[in-house]
Amino acid sequence: MKKNVFILLIISCILIIFTSILSAEEIKYDFRQTTWGMSKEQVKATEDKKPGFEDDTALGYDVMISGKDFLCNYFFVEDKLYRSIYSLSGKHTNKNLYIDDYEELKEILTKKYDKPKIDKIDWKNDLYKDDKSDWGMAISIGHLVYIATWETPTTIISLALYGDNYKIRLGIGYESKKLKEWANKINVEKAKEDF
Repeated sequence: MKKNVFILLIISCILIIFTSILSAEEIKYDFRQTTWGMSKEQVKATEDKKPGFEDDTALGYDVMISGKDFLCNYFFVEDKLYRSIYSLSGKHTNKNLYIDDYEELKEILTKKYDKPKIDKIDWKNDLYKDDKSDWGMAISIGHLVYIATWETPTTIISLALYGDNYKIRLGIGYESKKLKEWANKINVEKAKEDF
């Protein structure tokens, strides 16, 4: 009798350990090593260096993606992570190279998340449309926008290349599906209070 109880106890321990290992392997992150709703301190603990920027609602880190310099920003409302953005911080003198960067990032995201849900090039003004060598200029003055989006069960991912006033911006945004409306509502309320 004691032998059977001992064997059952050992089997139970093995099952608990095996279940714990499987659960640990199934952890999925929403962005980098984080999940939506984490506190600022929890997010800081996932990074291997101190933030280059920090305030009540954001953290910023310098990171490399595909050999290029990006700023990685985490955004919080009521100390809950709800959105993150990678912004290209490196610059090109040839504005068309931003299109190459966009295409490279789109390829990386497509390999990770499959075909984009939205994938479009939007001409706001077709002045430079016929000369592809001027498309970088068209982006820098707001005539041309590239956008692609993906979705996971928890996250909306947007890759965008756009510009204005001769400045080009390239970024990848990650936003919690669950916390998006809640965060927007709180941000609108705070904006009204500040006004």
